[in-house]
Amino acid sequence: MSLPTLSGEFTVASDPELRFTPSGKAVADVLLVANSRTKNDQGEWVDDKTLWMRGSAWGQVAENIAESCEKGSKVSVIGRVVTDEWKDKDSGEKKSKTALLIDSIGLALRFDPAKSVKTERKEGETQQAQPSQQNPWKGEAASDEPPF
Repeated sequence: MSLPTLSGEFTVASDPELRFTPSGKAVADVLLVANSRTKNDQGEWVDDKTLWMRGSAWGQVAENIAESCEKGSKVSVIGRVVTDEWKDKDSGEKKSKTALLIDSIGLALRFDPAKSVKTERKEGETQQAQPSQQNPWKGEAASDEPPF
């Protein structure tokens, strides 16, 4: 059975923390918060339930989070819900917490504009797809056919 997937809009509650493993792999931790709002009897909006979620990402996604997100950013997130378990150093007691292993994250454009910047790839890095260097939608020739 695979891990459950969660997707939703969150607010970044603190600046992302970027660190690197001894082998050089990037890891970013980010605190996410989502809350629901309801109208009270006077018709005013009030905060209702709140969900705090610690999110983690690895590799290029981690580096992009550190570069693009900051406290207060509104983001759309897709990730897998995991349970982290460990033993407390002092008491030896088993502890656990629910976290989100982030697969995809992006600024929510409903709230703020954003500018996309392509990441420079180092030689030897693999990419899933090689994007064209030209924008096919801005071609010189006018045609009714799509450019694919």
